[in-house]
Amino acid sequence: MKVRYPIADDALASSLERAYPIRIREIRFIPYGDSAYSYKLVCADGAAYYLKLYDHGNDAQRSGIGRLPRYLPLTRRLHDEGLLPNAACPVPNHRGELSSACEGYTVVLYGFIEGETLADAYPFPDGLLEEVADAMAGIHRLASVAAAEGVAAESFELDFEDRLASSLSALERRDFAESPVRLALQALVAPESPRLRGLMRLVRELRRDAVADEREYVLCHGDLWGGNLIRGERGLYVLDWENALLAPPEFDWFGYIGDRFGRFIAAYERRRGCPAAIDARLLRFYAYRHHLRNLTNWLLNILERNGDDAQSAHDLDLIAHHCLNRLDAIEPHAARVEREFGRTGRS
Repeated sequence: MKVRYPIADDALASSLERAYPIRIREIRFIPYGDSAYSYKLVCADGAAYYLKLYDHGNDAQRSGIGRLPRYLPLTRRLHDEGLLPNAACPVPNHRGELSSACEGYTVVLYGFIEGETLADAYPFPDGLLEEVADAMAGIHRLASVAAAEGVAAESFELDFEDRLASSLSALERRDFAESPVRLALQALVAPESPRLRGLMRLVRELRRDAVADEREYVLCHGDLWGGNLIRGERGLYVLDWENALLAPPEFDWFGYIGDRFGRFIAAYERRRGCPAAIDARLLRFYAYRHHLRNLTNWLLNILERNGDDAQSAHDLDLIAHHCLNRLDAIEPHAARVEREFGRTGRS
C-alpha cells in the first residue's frame, strides 16, 4: 500500500507489544505491495521485524486474512525443519499463534531480512535467472510437506469474473467527471473492454481443458517474482507465500516464459533431476488469469475501496504498466514454448 493504515504509531506499538514479546523503539511505514500494509519495526534490543497489517474494513485484505492458515504453518515448518531455511516465516505471538487479530486489523510479524529486493533487477542476468529457477525447483520438491500441512489444491477458480464484468460495465456507463483518477481509469480501460471480455471467455475455455487434464501437482509459491525475492547474506530469500498452492508447475513457470525460458527450464531440470513436461495451454491459462485477476483487484481499489487519491494513482499506474501492457506478449511467448518444447514435453 502507498498510504499508511489510519492508526497512530504509538497505538500500533501498544497493540503489538500486547500481542508479542517485543518492545518497539521505532515504526517505519514501507510504501510497498498491495495486499496489506507493510512496516519495519525496530525494537529496544536492536532486533528488527517486518510487519504485515490487514485491514478488516477492506474486502480484499479480509480475503488475505482468510488465507493465512493455508500457508503460515507451512512456512514456519519449512524454516524450522531446515527444509527451506530461506523461506520467510512468521514469529509466534504470546499464545504461540502465527497471526494476531487486533481491533480493526490483523497482523503477521516476520523477522526482518536484510538485503536487496529483486523487484528492480529486471531483466535478470543469466546467472540470477538460473538461481531463481533452482530455488523454484527446490520449492516444487516439497509437495508432500505441503499436503501434510493442509495446503489447498488447485481448483482453477475464476472467482474474480463477476466483479471484473461489473467493473467494466461501470467504466462503460458511468460519469466519473468528479474524480480525475477515475476519469483517467475510464479513458485507459473502457476502450479495452471488448478485448478484456474476449480474454475472459478464452480463460474459461482454457480452464475447461485444465480441469480435465491430469497433471503432477507440486508445491507452487504462486507469485515468485523479483519483489518477493531478496538477495541476502545466505542467498535468495523467498517472501510472501499467500498464493502457495498444490498445483501444476506451470502456476510458477508462467512468469518466466520470455525469450530465455529455455535457459530457465534447463536450470530447473538440473535441480529437479528430471525433464520438465510443459503444457503451453496451462501457461496461457495462468498468465491470462493472473493479469485479469490483478486488473480486477486494482479496478475495485479505484472504484470502491480507496479513500486516497495517491493510492488510486498508484493502482492506475499498475494497471497501465503491469497489466494492460503485458497482455499482448502472452500468445507469442506461449507459442514459442509450444514450438520449442511441445505441448506436454520436450520436442
